[in-house]
Amino acid sequence: MSNQFLFADEPTKQQELPQECWKILIVDDEPEVHAVTKLALSDFSFLGRGLEFHSAYSGEEARELATQHPDAAIVLLDVVMETDDAGLHVAKFIREDIGNRFTRIILRTGQPGQAPERTVIVNYDINDYKSKTELTAQKLFTAVMSSLRSYRDIISIDHSRHGLEKVIASSTNLFALQSMEHFVDGLVQQLSWVIGGARQTLYAAAGRSANPAHMIIRAAYGEDADQLMNQQIKASLPKHVLPEVDKVVRSHGIFYGEDFVLAYCPSQCRPQGALLCMIGLTRDLTDSEKDLLQLFADNVQLAHDNVTCLQDTDELMADMVSRLMVLEQEHVAKSLRQQTPFVQVTHALATQLQLSPARVQQTATAATMYERAEQLFAVMDQQPASKVSPCQERLKRAVRPLHMADSDAAQIAYRALNERLERFDGLGLPEGKQGQSIAIESQVLGMAMHFSKLAGHDLSDEGIVQRLQEERERHFSAALVDAVSANISALRSLIK
Repeated sequence: MSNQFLFADEPTKQQELPQECWKILIVDDEPEVHAVTKLALSDFSFLGRGLEFHSAYSGEEARELATQHPDAAIVLLDVVMETDDAGLHVAKFIREDIGNRFTRIILRTGQPGQAPERTVIVNYDINDYKSKTELTAQKLFTAVMSSLRSYRDIISIDHSRHGLEKVIASSTNLFALQSMEHFVDGLVQQLSWVIGGARQTLYAAAGRSANPAHMIIRAAYGEDADQLMNQQIKASLPKHVLPEVDKVVRSHGIFYGEDFVLAYCPSQCRPQGALLCMIGLTRDLTDSEKDLLQLFADNVQLAHDNVTCLQDTDELMADMVSRLMVLEQEHVAKSLRQQTPFVQVTHALATQLQLSPARVQQTATAATMYERAEQLFAVMDQQPASKVSPCQERLKRAVRPLHMADSDAAQIAYRALNERLERFDGLGLPEGKQGQSIAIESQVLGMAMHFSKLAGHDLSDEGIVQRLQEERERHFSAALVDAVSANISALRSLIK
């Protein structure tokens, strides 16, 4: 059996910029150096954020501190502490052992001859080298300011990379709702970093409602992003922003406040579009940034509208599937002999396992949909690993109306398709379900499909039974194997 299944990996966590202060790690064995450094930088501010100091007095303490604070912007690192090269070992630990390539390392030494600048710069991944005798308060200020700018830019590039990864990964399937939400999330993250300076960037969509109060946050970046997701936009905005929301929605325009921006994103297929909110700006936007914001507002909703149209299609198809299942169940009940061999085998097995008459009919009806979908899965199973993803997305799109349909038969078919690679012994995919945790209807449909394929080969009844016995308590339960074995001739006659 194939081991291909339809689930994506969880996203990985990335480095974040601080919300309140820039973390500075001071590593030096002289307490007065810590005191003087804090005093010299006491009134320092960059992008509206001050500094937060953490002290270590030895190489060992520095390693612990670097591990506890991977989001530190700068390490002011002494070379000579408990040993002549303790600081160099700390720098190597930060870069290589814990893999922190973001933190800027400024090496400070009172004995430059013991750690020559050229040698240290070449052999260690540090960002600046200063002699304590030349490091005045002004030069320290300059070194910290330039290092913070570098740190900000490096984190910005990393966030842009993550945002682009989301966009690129999602652009392979703009027809899946989950992928589109990921896509918009990536765009919001990209916009937040390209423009910069906002405490929060929120994207709220209105759905079918024309009431701006019903706009729900679909993508969020920055402070409290996780908590704001799926909340109503008006309940999440500061009070001084709220009076402008209705105006922006009515005018379909953009409003620039003192520390916020509201931009309406028009929709072509819903009575209301979406709202982009950038809150807590620390500066005025440039003309080019305003143009970028306008471009985003004009175009991002077009992509979201595509998904909205597909949602509407899914709902229509789900309603049609529900109605079709009613007619199909009546047809199966009245004309079982006119159904495909697979449906007849399913009906016979469900009856043999003593399911209720209603459940037998629902499972046989589900078989009509399962059989059609199985043909699509068979195409995916034949694809090389590099081609599996597009097939997965195609299949998810194809069976989504089954999941949404208000029909027991449709739900049986959908669940069986999700459990088609599970095994009775728990060694299957995607969840490793075992024994009775696999729905009995899924087991029946899986056995009916397996038996139908075996019966299509040039095998005797005994040969089929032998093959099934090999799967006893592995792929299939003993009860299912026994049910087929005991009725092999009757079931075989349904295939011919």
